[in-house]
Amino acid sequence: MYDIYAGYRLDGRFDVAQTARLVARYHYVEAQLMRIAAGKMAELPEWELKCLLGRHLWQDSLHADAWLSRLIDLRWPRRAPLNPGEATCQLLRLLDDAPGSAAFVAAVYRQVKPRLAAAYAAHRAACAPLADEPTWDLLGRIYADEQEQIRQGMALLETFSSEMPVAAQNYETAIAAACDAIGSFAAPDTAAEREAGGSFEGQSIRPAPPIAARDGRFRFGERAADHPPANDHEMALMMAHRDADNEMHAAELLGRNLYEHPEMPWEYHVDTARQLWDEVRHAVLYQRYLEHLGGKLGDFPVIAGNYAYRIGLDFPHRLYDLHLRGEKLGMPDLIRYRETARARGDTPYAMLNDFVHADEVPHVKNGRWLHWLLNNDEAAFRTIERETMRLRAAYEQAHADDPIVMAYTGLVPALLRHEE
Repeated sequence: MYDIYAGYRLDGRFDVAQTARLVARYHYVEAQLMRIAAGKMAELPEWELKCLLGRHLWQDSLHADAWLSRLIDLRWPRRAPLNPGEATCQLLRLLDDAPGSAAFVAAVYRQVKPRLAAAYAAHRAACAPLADEPTWDLLGRIYADEQEQIRQGMALLETFSSEMPVAAQNYETAIAAACDAIGSFAAPDTAAEREAGGSFEGQSIRPAPPIAARDGRFRFGERAADHPPANDHEMALMMAHRDADNEMHAAELLGRNLYEHPEMPWEYHVDTARQLWDEVRHAVLYQRYLEHLGGKLGDFPVIAGNYAYRIGLDFPHRLYDLHLRGEKLGMPDLIRYRETARARGDTPYAMLNDFVHADEVPHVKNGRWLHWLLNNDEAAFRTIERETMRLRAAYEQAHADDPIVMAYTGLVPALLRHEE
């Protein structure tokens, strides 16, 4: 009779305590890779890099969450991370100081992630596959994700200039040396020493850029078009371009919200990483629809306001304005776009908006983190709500010709005609 476990050996190199130390290190490294990438979303200009980071940091959040859950199974009494040691903390602090896009991609995908993947492979080869099958299984699945991420990251790196700047070369050398100082990520004797105050203990916070960076294809303007759209097709092109950029602004703001607030519960970071990835996908969806219509990124101006306005708010007002105002107020528009597209036989646009609307439901629910932040104080929540609305009303009055503002308040006659 077939025996599913016939090929599994009985012994392994690591006991429970050693495995826990390694799992704790894996959690910390994956969590910090997620956080650093989130912080880079608004800082690094290349559109394709933002898309890659959005997907990978969401995957890294799932890896880190799985490792944290496994740690509890290994006789660790709390859902709390362990400090991975100063050498690992130092590597990740250095990773946050990359002097540009190519340097960051090279550091992550040519240095750190290959070493992490090698550690997963070595650990899986050495552990007891039957006694520690949960860890063995996680190692296999996460290793496969990391290998795919490395392949994608290196493919993107090849599209940068073939000549790496000297500063980037020196930086990558420093990253390699920091990795060497750790040794193997799969060596339990150099792994976690004590319980950490959080998943991001020992890491600093870089200041936020006031405007989200864009690459050379884009140009900033005061309006989403150089002139009023001449017909429905031009209107559709302008809307797709505007929406692609606007969704990326949401991803960039979420990146800062995740990066700047290590004190928030771990579950908040997992929720935010997922929403950030959703917003990146939405940006790409509108980009692909723009290309379907015959347009391309850069055909219209982009507006700094959506990110630039919100990044100036403090954290509670940011949470309300994004989740409980912007996401919530945009949901009826998505249904209207879907139904109008169905009526005119535009299947791609109808499906796009149908799925984007479905994603927005949990995005609005993520507003619950404001309630958590305020200790479920209803009076404090109502104060934040009133203040956010007043701040936004003042902004809209001062930027009445901003097409994003017009779309929210229903003031674009051409858009309304298009909807009808």
